[in-house]
Amino acid sequence: MKKASLSSLKENNAALIFECLRNNGPMTRANIARQTNLMPSTVSYITNFLIQKNVIREIGSEEVERVGKKGVLLDVNYDDFLFIGYDVGTAYSRVIVSDGKGNLHYSKRFKTKTGEQLLQQIFDNIRNIIEKYNVTGIGMAFPGFVDYERGVVIRAHNLEIKELEIKKIIKKEFKLTAYVDHNTIMMARDLLINNSSKEKDFVVVNIGPGIGVGIVSNERIIRGYKNAAGELGHITVNSEGRLCNCGKRGCLETESSSKGIVKNYAELSGKNFDCEEDCESLAIYQLAKKGDQNAIKAFERAGHYLGIGISALVNILNPEKVYIAGGVAYGWEFLKDAVEKSYEENIFYANSDTNIEVSTIGDYITALGAATFAFEKYIKEEIIA
Repeated sequence: MKKASLSSLKENNAALIFECLRNNGPMTRANIARQTNLMPSTVSYITNFLIQKNVIREIGSEEVERVGKKGVLLDVNYDDFLFIGYDVGTAYSRVIVSDGKGNLHYSKRFKTKTGEQLLQQIFDNIRNIIEKYNVTGIGMAFPGFVDYERGVVIRAHNLEIKELEIKKIIKKEFKLTAYVDHNTIMMARDLLINNSSKEKDFVVVNIGPGIGVGIVSNERIIRGYKNAAGELGHITVNSEGRLCNCGKRGCLETESSSKGIVKNYAELSGKNFDCEEDCESLAIYQLAKKGDQNAIKAFERAGHYLGIGISALVNILNPEKVYIAGGVAYGWEFLKDAVEKSYEENIFYANSDTNIEVSTIGDYITALGAATFAFEKYIKEEIIA
């Protein structure tokens, strides 16, 4: 084992105090010491260091009824750090500017370009933002197979990109540090930070043109070997089903994604829908709202297979809660009954109290997760380290 140096001890303690304030602040130095089990003298030394680095600040005295000197409250200095959060979605992308606390200063949603045009679209959006905002860095979320340590999108077939060294490219083009990860992991991060009920074990199912899962166990992101955990969309739920673009037949993605719902409707109604160029289940949702029975059945079929997929996920992981997010979540009213029925038919009794709930964080959940991830990484790697 490598011995800890004084500098690494300082970095670890600074990161610990930063996390403590991030999760529980504002707090006094005495409360930080109790929460972290650090010596009061260590807390005093490290907090003074973090104040000098502008990471935290004193915000006033605590409100207590006891007699004696009141403690000084400390909190993270969120306001001085702005980060871009860029969610590169398969169908639509979202870009935001956010402070470290997740407050939105700017937001934009637009159709995603693919292949060689995608990089130019990313450049144009970043350039537009940095002309107006003094941003510190950028967090980027991609679908597909992502090497988060190198900042490389190894493959995202729906975006027609391979081996995109996006971290290196952003640094060269804009002199900005970019932090890159998978979109469902960024989504899970946002729930982990902003989740008011604070479950320690949960999953978030991202349903759009693809279906992926962000997994949190004991408040830690689960990645799996090679960062490929959570590919719920590619479990087989219908062995005689449609051919998936992964090469297998009957994947959950072919039945319950936005493309799957559109294809369900096309088969039920006999109407032709082009699902390769612009495939949006929103159109089917609008038909369902008007009472179109084929549209309602298209969602019900998707819900049946989604319930099977979620039950398999819950039976393996035993989370406290399942959050539903992504573009298809707006159609939950037409998915809900079918999902719950097949879920209950397939769930192991020990997992029967795991609840399924639609996330309320909204359309920018992934972009917010990317921005707050970038904020935390920047503080720990560029300032504290």
